[in-house]
Amino acid sequence: MHPVLFRIGSLTFYTYGIMLGLGFAAGVYVASKRAEKQGVDPDSLFWFFIALLAGGVIGGRITHVALNLRYYTDFLSVLDTREGGLAIHGVLIGGAIAALIYARAKKMPFLGLMDIIAPSVALGQGIGRIGCFFSGCCYGILTSGSWGFETRYAPGLRHPYQLYESVLDLALFAALLYLSSRINTPGGLFTVYAGGYSAIRFLLEFFRENDSYFLRLSFGQWFSLVALIVAAATYMGLQRTDRAH
Repeated sequence: MHPVLFRIGSLTFYTYGIMLGLGFAAGVYVASKRAEKQGVDPDSLFWFFIALLAGGVIGGRITHVALNLRYYTDFLSVLDTREGGLAIHGVLIGGAIAALIYARAKKMPFLGLMDIIAPSVALGQGIGRIGCFFSGCCYGILTSGSWGFETRYAPGLRHPYQLYESVLDLALFAALLYLSSRINTPGGLFTVYAGGYSAIRFLLEFFRENDSYFLRLSFGQWFSLVALIVAAATYMGLQRTDRAH
């Protein structure tokens, strides 16, 4: 693990934060290119990206703290995200709410905006999970395999869950780019992302150290299962609406 990437004098640069920043920058670049191809001026989306970032961070932090209240003893610890502490489900919900508010304020098509950023979200997640790996958070269950890694948060060799998800997130990113020219229904590409990521998360949670909430499934698995069902139903509904028009 390398939670600290480097130091310059009194300044400390944390790997988690750097990778999140790289993931966001890469996502913005891809989304800007996709927007340009669709006739949308990427410069006009500057505040949209800022809103996504703010909404995602706030939503992710609130969700993470709510699920791990026993680790936060004061307000300052709640605000400290230098070494991790963003729940991806909260990030997605917060980002989606911010996108909806922005789209309505600017009178832009919400579903079209979500389709533009869908591959970027998967890309950003794939890069961000590398930051989780180096920070040591989001670690896997114990393993006797030679591929196990140590973490500062728990004893023993652990499945590198973060890298498992990183690889599958990047595969999802590639799949969404491939499908982007084949799915023409507004909102269709984003619902494919939502369903695809939910399936990835549900399966990989079996390799992640988590508390069981109900029927031996974690909170992440229950959330992912509901999201997968909603995404599938939404996709079919969008398809029917599009054919009706």
